Amino acid sequence: MADLVFDVGALADLLAQYFQAENRLTPQFHSDRFLPDSAVRRVNRIVQGDGRYILAASAMAFVELARKWDDIVAGRFLPHQLAAFIHAPPDWFSIEPVDRDLVPLRGEVPPDVLMPDGTRQSVELPDTIHLATVLSREKAELITSDQRLVQMMDSRIRGLAR
Repeated sequence: MADLVFDVGALADLLAQYFQAENRLTPQFHSDRFLPDSAVRRVNRIVQGDGRYILAASAMAFVELARKWDDIVAGRFLPHQLAAFIHAPPDWFSIEPVDRDLVPLRGEVPPDVLMPDGTRQSVELPDTIHLATVLSREKAELITSDQRLVQMMDSRIRGLAR
């Protein structure tokens, strides 16, 4: 088992389900637009677990969420709910800082990625932060539906993708 780090899409799905849960202390998550089946069982085990593993997202993921609000959140939760979550996240969730400790790890992320169709696509700044956040944790996996990030997964960057 490992910590699970969320990119912006998976984070939006997680938050939408969290805010709709009858019991926010022990919510039950399910697959969604950006939250794949392969991750849901592990997410629920971490939430119900003993605290050894956590769910996490970088502070950049929350900035990106605000920037893409209409497309990704799509009315599933409200700004004041997001503010409350950021102010007091549950014990099983960590908002990871974007600080000087990430700089060398961000430097390990290549500027572009070779896609299955043979094209090269650049890796955007928020995506490098998501990957650096995974690398900063002793044992972590990335939950993403972004095909550029999926293509970058290797022995150091593992993940669960849609």
